Amino acid sequence: MKGAVFDWDGTLASIDEREFYCINHALTEHGSEPINNEFYVKNYYLRAYEEGTGPRMVLETALTGKGRPIIEAVYESYRRVFQATAEKATLQTGANEILKALKRVGFKIGIATMRYTKWVVESELKHLGVTPLVDLLLTRQDLGVGGTLGSLEETVSQRARLVTRALGEIRLSHDDAFLVGDSWWDVRAGKRLGIRTVLVRTGFASYNDFSKENPDLTVSSMNELREILEKRHWAI
Repeated sequence: MKGAVFDWDGTLASIDEREFYCINHALTEHGSEPINNEFYVKNYYLRAYEEGTGPRMVLETALTGKGRPIIEAVYESYRRVFQATAEKATLQTGANEILKALKRVGFKIGIATMRYTKWVVESELKHLGVTPLVDLLLTRQDLGVGGTLGSLEETVSQRARLVTRALGEIRLSHDDAFLVGDSWWDVRAGKRLGIRTVLVRTGFASYNDFSKENPDLTVSSMNELREILEKRHWAI
């Protein structure tokens, strides 16, 4: 193997504390009650096979009965706060270690995230000291695909497009690399492309059983993935 493509949110980055803060900040700014962690988990993670997962779904549910203008105003407040809080970004346990280990053995490393606004992700990588360890960062902004994706099929298709572009830009074939993610759409996109897939039980996979998606490898953490790769001489 010569390279790896990683998802960001939920896979290398731990997103929950920051998301929870930004969602509640936006709600209270507009006079609505804050949510608790149970509500967050139920509407952020446990609706993984529904369209529009993520903070928008949490906010829309919290604002049930409110008009669309209010929902959009709260969502814009959320986006503004999120963009201004890169310092709240944290890494998953073992993320830094696996990136350093892969670089030591000459791997090319790409991050391909379904997040849109690229400069925000870039600021997170810089804050966390990840930038020197990564050869490429791509977001949906690089594909020119903004807004909410219209269907589950489109989610998989755009994920596959993003990974394909990442492989092309770091000059690797599907046989040369593996894809690491925390969601069903990561695995399904990887299967579509014929690239080896690793599902890590963080993020979405902490709360959902995605075994039916048949990833090539399932691990509990980045530390476990690093240990397995070392034992297998960096092969999946």
